[in-house]
Amino acid sequence: MFRRAILATALALGIAVTGAAPAQAIPPGDSLLVIAYYSNPSKTTLIGQQWAGCGQPSGSWGATSGYRNIFFTPC
Repeated sequence: MFRRAILATALALGIAVTGAAPAQAIPPGDSLLVIAYYSNPSKTTLIGQQWAGCGQPSGSWGATSGYRNIFFTPC
């Protein structure tokens, strides 16, 4: 019983000290995020886009569902 308590404490302490790696986020402000939507899996027919970033208002045109490609473009 005592060994289990020590093992559980050591495990909890090890997890608390190790922590988690930070998540990879969308780059801040200096990139334009563009999501392109296509009508087919081969991505030959563009049917819409969404964009955000570079300190400009977000926008979109056309359909915003379907097969996607995500691009990061410098401002």
